Parts: sequence; C-alpha cells; structure tokens
Amino acid sequence: MGITPPIDRVIWRKELREALGVTNESIRRWIKSGKLPPPDVSLSRKVKGWRASTLSGLGFVFP
Repeated sequence: MGITPPIDRVIWRKELREALGVTNESIRRWIKSGKLPPPDVSLSRKVKGWRASTLSGLGFVFP
C-alpha cells in the first residue's frame, strides 16, 4: 500500500521541564518571551506539549 509517515511524538511539558531541569514558570516565561514556541498540542489547560519536530528545529534532541 502506501508508505507510513514517521511518528512525530509529543514532548509533554513535564518531560521538557525535567529534561531541561527548569520549572513550569521558566517554560511559561520562555513562551511569553518567544524563546520557546507555544505548545503544538493542548489536551487541557494544564496538559500541553510540543511535537518533537518543533523542538528539534530549536536544537533540542529527544529520543
């Protein structure tokens, strides 16, 4: 049939926070200042995440 595109996994805020060793407040400030783009995925007000491809474009590497 067709070729299946690679999965672009979601990096949740908690995972990003733990990987970078920062607080939620730091992430919020980075988004507000433009250092980090707004989340690509939002399941609720508190559950947000970024596609791995979005973060890899900024130099972050996640398995």
